[in-house]
Amino acid sequence: MSPADPPETRDRSRLLVAVSSGLVLAAVTLGSWLMIDGTLSVELGGGVPHTEDCPENVLAPVVPERVRISVYNATNESGLAGEAAEDLRARGFRVADVGNEYVADTEFDSIIRAGGRGLRQAHTLQEHLPAAVVDLDGRSTFAVDLVLGSGYDGPGTASDVEPAPGRLSCEGGS
Repeated sequence: MSPADPPETRDRSRLLVAVSSGLVLAAVTLGSWLMIDGTLSVELGGGVPHTEDCPENVLAPVVPERVRISVYNATNESGLAGEAAEDLRARGFRVADVGNEYVADTEFDSIIRAGGRGLRQAHTLQEHLPAAVVDLDGRSTFAVDLVLGSGYDGPGTASDVEPAPGRLSCEGGS
């Protein structure tokens, strides 16, 4: 469109842009409402992990000082990750990061994410959080993540934790 174009062409172009923008906005709004309503199911990641990849081997725990944890809040409850991090620090865990994480479904207690090298660290943390579900990811470090869901109610009583060899629970509630 140039200044030499007749006014009808400019008006038609403006109308086309306005109508196109309106249609895109309407499509995005409709899609959003369908997702909120549950009519349109979209997997956004996160949620409770699958259990078929859970290791079967018995793992020896490590001392909490050797477990480096990042704590993430997946709920709308303000300060939950900070409170959990303080509880874990008081038990000797090394908290590296505290923040928020978005997952599509928050109807879980907590998820411990670890790679193959962090299985013993995940086992140690799970002894303090028996309702946590372990989710294996591809990381190559010893660090673990703790993602808190709406069912999280804090760690068990510290005096009840007796470090012992055991298996990871990938279904929670061990």
